[in-house]
Amino acid sequence: MKHLNYFLAVLILAISSTASSAESPSTHVLEAHVHGTATLKVAVDADTITMNFSSPLDNLLGFEHKPRNEAEVEQVQNMIKQFYKPNLFLPTKDAQCKLRSVDLDSLVIKKKKQAATTTQHSHHEEAGHADLDAEMVYQCNRVKRLRDLQVNVFTVFPNLHKLSVEIVSDRGQTAATITPDKPQITW
Repeated sequence: MKHLNYFLAVLILAISSTASSAESPSTHVLEAHVHGTATLKVAVDADTITMNFSSPLDNLLGFEHKPRNEAEVEQVQNMIKQFYKPNLFLPTKDAQCKLRSVDLDSLVIKKKKQAATTTQHSHHEEAGHADLDAEMVYQCNRVKRLRDLQVNVFTVFPNLHKLSVEIVSDRGQTAATITPDKPQITW
């Protein structure tokens, strides 16, 4: 993704440090691809919030392959539009945050300009188990007032039932699982 964030790096290090010490240094652990669940990693750094959302496409589209017809192409386009709307993830209103950038990566999304370093999609994805990785960057005028995050992905994507959220900010680390019945996390 485009935006590198110090706190996100700290979060990744903190998560990776909890791995079993019995693992060899060359062992690579893959995140589970579980339908109905997704992850959201949030890093707050100065006046910027960087959110990294990852989900199996089935949660968002109802399928996990390249679009095969016009109806599926339209579903993909509608999914993309949802991530550019500022109401999918709502930081505390008093923090005065604005969505500044969105970067989406998935087998079903054609990038307008393919760079030589474009991520190669795995055989696993090509076989019909594709994910969406999204990075959303918010700029906040009053970041000190940031206390919670309202997550509206459940109403937009009803196949999503559980979201694992991890947050790193100057106040520390927070983790929780949120659901359609409780779509907000406070820290």
